[in-house]
Amino acid sequence: MPEVLSRSGFQEDCVRDHPNYGYFVGKNRRSFYKLKSALNESALNPLIIKDADHENAFFAKVLKSEADQFVELTKQYEFKKARLSPSVLDAIKWVFGDGWLTE
Repeated sequence: MPEVLSRSGFQEDCVRDHPNYGYFVGKNRRSFYKLKSALNESALNPLIIKDADHENAFFAKVLKSEADQFVELTKQYEFKKARLSPSVLDAIKWVFGDGWLTE
């Protein structure tokens, strides 16, 4: 079961903003905790779920208006965004409660 590490509520005026999803892999667990600390100090409100199988990876849901800032922050801590197939993306949306799994 994935561990929810950050669940910031979206403000009412951002509800219409399109969510972006991603899977990010870093160098090590320490870089993950540094990124988490930086996110706590920032104005960004991503939803982060740590990958239970990889200590240096996580799934993210970020509003489109915050996506560029979020990606820049992940680059500072040497995280790389993995390319996802449409079926994996559907599964990620389902984990965040936003989609339906299709076969």
